[in-house]
Amino acid sequence: MKIVVRLVLLVVLAALGYWIYTVLFPPTEVVIRKRLNKIAELASFSSGQGNIIKVANLERLGTYFKDNVEVVVDVPGFGPHTFNQKAELMQAAGAARSTVPSLNAKFIDINVDVGSAKHLATADLTLEASVGGQKDAIVQELKFTLENVNGTWLVARIETVKTLK
Repeated sequence: MKIVVRLVLLVVLAALGYWIYTVLFPPTEVVIRKRLNKIAELASFSSGQGNIIKVANLERLGTYFKDNVEVVVDVPGFGPHTFNQKAELMQAAGAARSTVPSLNAKFIDINVDVGSAKHLATADLTLEASVGGQKDAIVQELKFTLENVNGTWLVARIETVKTLK
């Protein structure tokens, strides 16, 4: 009987140890998915949100991008846009916040591929965005390239994935 109790205790301790390890040192793919979901959360805003919160979230959003981020997107209804610096991107995001009443962005079907060098990763995902005042949601496939800079995964490039029509 003692041996069974010890085995159960050993299994419980091993499971607890594994859980603590995964909480303290999550897999790279999990870290990147969480960062991408946070980007979507910070990019979203409601019509009732105060200006201070909008500006604070915009500032926090900027910390997820490299200074020389390259964004090349072609969103139906909004046309093609290219940004070559984080400052340009944040300026456009600020303009969007003052132009549209609300935005609810979600990234779905996030597939992360970490390169063999472990400092570059790509994420293929689908953006689903509801813009206030429009009845149809925007659905767009995007490819993110992320770079590990001093232990933090930053977005280096975003591009629209061309799909067959």
